[in-house]
Amino acid sequence: MSRNIAKELKFAVAERAREACEYCRLPETFGYHKHEFDHILPIKHGGATTIDNLAFACWRCNRHKGTDISSFDFEANGELTRFFNPRKDDWTEHFQFSESGKIKPLTAEARVTIKIL
Repeated sequence: MSRNIAKELKFAVAERAREACEYCRLPETFGYHKHEFDHILPIKHGGATTIDNLAFACWRCNRHKGTDISSFDFEANGELTRFFNPRKDDWTEHFQFSESGKIKPLTAEARVTIKIL
């Protein structure tokens, strides 16, 4: 959620993301709702409201992620797998767009992120 985040910090996060969701890449101009600011590591798990822990996220991705940080990857081995982290991971190493425009996972982290988001 976007509460209690300084305007300057919001601006820096949105600018860094080029005003597109850092999870699904949807530009804010194409969304039905304004994009939000996601705590990658949620506050309840010890995350801070810092530029290194915030991602620019579309409404859908942010609401589906909530305070989750991982899920089970039943497609591979059933192990608990962390979500894609836009501050530590390269999007193109984890995802690609299909010819129809759908996001395809390339890694276990991508599979669990897509499953939840």
